[in-house]
Amino acid sequence: MINKDISIQQTRSGATSQDRVLFFGRSGCEATQKALVHLEVLGFRVTFVESAGRGESMPDVVNDWQGEYIFCFRSFFILSKAIIDKASVAAINFHPAPVEYPGSGCLNFALYDNASHYGVTAHIMNEKVDNGAIVECRRFPITAGDSVDSLLARTHIKLLDLFLDVVTELAIGGKRVLEEKLKASSDEKWVGEALRMKDLKKLQTIPVDVDEMELKRIIRATYTQRFPPSIYLHGFEFILKSPDQA
Repeated sequence: MINKDISIQQTRSGATSQDRVLFFGRSGCEATQKALVHLEVLGFRVTFVESAGRGESMPDVVNDWQGEYIFCFRSFFILSKAIIDKASVAAINFHPAPVEYPGSGCLNFALYDNASHYGVTAHIMNEKVDNGAIVECRRFPITAGDSVDSLLARTHIKLLDLFLDVVTELAIGGKRVLEEKLKASSDEKWVGEALRMKDLKKLQTIPVDVDEMELKRIIRATYTQRFPPSIYLHGFEFILKSPDQA
């Protein structure tokens, strides 16, 4: 069952910037808390909205908010155009993937594709998922030994670094800096349509006639203890366990 509890906090500070920020983050997330503290240190006037899972209702405070920036960092909420338009300067999402992988389950598909690099992206939000102009995309290598867990841990670090750097630059330079960053990243374009959770579920479902090479590829791309791949046979679902769980 989806947790419906949403915590909302409003904070005030007075350092580099006095711009108003609507900050969407994830509950129970250490990186989200670090991002929030950094916004406060920079002097942004922050309205903080947490989400704990998909399908939560948007809190009323969002409807009443008006300000300069919206920042989305690991949030489960998908914002409507009406909410996005409340930001007079920009609504920016911090996406845990490079522009080659818009949508959900991106890291899994990068591993499945045997991609040599992965990344993180800050982009302007519009009415489509992972579709707006690129503020900045940073890439880093995928190693031969990377798993879902190891690549995810590194991605979270890189995403927080990108967030801290971008919001610091905006606190100092505002709209001028944003325009410069958009111009510098104008060659970066999203590749293909945004992936969906149903695409990831399909990837996690092992075909009954799978060969050994493809099986290893699927396992590397999708296996975690919380969300392991599975196989369906004669109406039964069989969940993969790692050898140390057997």
